[in-house]
Amino acid sequence: MRTRIVTILVVLAAATAAHAQTLQVRQYAAKFVCGKAPDQLNFAPGNYFTTINVHYPALTGEMKFQKKFALAQINEQPGKVSQWFGFALKADQAMQIDCRNIYAHLGIAPGTFIDGFAVIQMPPKVELDVVGVYTAAGNAGVSTMHMERVAGRLTQ
Repeated sequence: MRTRIVTILVVLAAATAAHAQTLQVRQYAAKFVCGKAPDQLNFAPGNYFTTINVHYPALTGEMKFQKKFALAQINEQPGKVSQWFGFALKADQAMQIDCRNIYAHLGIAPGTFIDGFAVIQMPPKVELDVVGVYTAAGNAGVSTMHMERVAGRLTQ
């Protein structure tokens, strides 16, 4: 009986250790829409712009993060996903990711209509302030603007 209990405890300890070794990260997935919308898409005609503001609200130190971009395609088709790109922010610093950056990281000509997600990833205990700012313009200038706070999530 004692051998059986020890065996069960060893198996439970191994399972717990394996679960603890599962890498967990915090991610923010911010929507982006950039470029001139062609008439045949489900977007109103016009030019779309996105700016994603990222703030590291720590009081001290510096943190390294990574980001990637995932395109959404029409007709329920998956799109291109970029590689990860590293960046760092010191305490209380903020940065901006805009359409120009997204085009460059994806190797796409500026002005091409694209939409998808900017994904920011870091250690699970670190949190950021991430806000997407979305504008669209017709021939008369800015016709709409919207801001949205992006919630983080823990993932594996």
